[in-house]
Amino acid sequence: MNKKLEAYFSEKGFSVNGNEAYGFVRDYETSVYFNTMDSSSPLKFHIAFYATDTQKNKIAEELKLAKIKFLKFDFTKFGIVIGLTAMTWGKLVENLPEIESKIYGTLAASGALGKNYCACCGKEIDAKNSKKCKIDGFDVTISNECVDKENSAIQQANEDFKNAPNNYLKGFLGALIGGVVGAALSVVLYLLGFVSALSSIIAVLLGAFLYAKFGGKENKMMLVIVAATTIVCLVISHFATYIAAAGIAAAEEGLTMNAFEAFSFVMERSAEVSRAFYLDLVLIIVFALIGVACEIYYISKKIKRKTSI
Repeated sequence: MNKKLEAYFSEKGFSVNGNEAYGFVRDYETSVYFNTMDSSSPLKFHIAFYATDTQKNKIAEELKLAKIKFLKFDFTKFGIVIGLTAMTWGKLVENLPEIESKIYGTLAASGALGKNYCACCGKEIDAKNSKKCKIDGFDVTISNECVDKENSAIQQANEDFKNAPNNYLKGFLGALIGGVVGAALSVVLYLLGFVSALSSIIAVLLGAFLYAKFGGKENKMMLVIVAATTIVCLVISHFATYIAAAGIAAAEEGLTMNAFEAFSFVMERSAEVSRAFYLDLVLIIVFALIGVACEIYYISKKIKRKTSI
């Protein structure tokens, strides 16, 4: 965590661990997460509380009227996530006391229930009948009864997902469209003189999105199908580009041979073309594997299912 932010939260009595901090403000359980990779809201608060829908609507209206600069907020099942940023970290730290005063003051004025109440059901809790859980990266204390209910719901959702049809064919069609788009982009970039991982990244992202959109199950097999389809499409596009170029060159020279014959001819007779072909092929495969690996890591985290809270 930024040193100025770390000092600020430490002085408030928060426990700071890396990019996370945890503590209480005005009796509201608060988790803080700092992420410099998030350009819109690098500093996020999750404030746990129980409130009715009417109270949440009131809170939303008051926060909008407060006109806090760069403020973003979104209600969760267990409270609210606040997103903040500023021109500099020092400016953000300077503004935090006033921002917190407005936010926590709004929660208190609305009647939102804090630390002595379950953030899920609103019932009174104590150390014996409650548990602090890690939910979506934030610490939230809820009643043991709600913990059991949430875990049962997660288990049921996982069971339903397990029993749902895989729809491999439908998913493959989505992955194929993504692969074709990536291959087309690869051809365009190649004609412009570039061999890039960009096409494989786009192909994997689009392929994974369409795989699920077409009805394929988002599981490990999705990653295998999307990755394999992407690489095959990119390799085919590479061959197609060289074959087409050879055919065009043969026609311009007035040679009576088709594109495949022209490709074979130039690969046998021109060491320069042959070397360029295989070098570009290796680069395409390497970049494709890098792009696929990066996106598989991202997507695998996204589709990882909860087992409990």
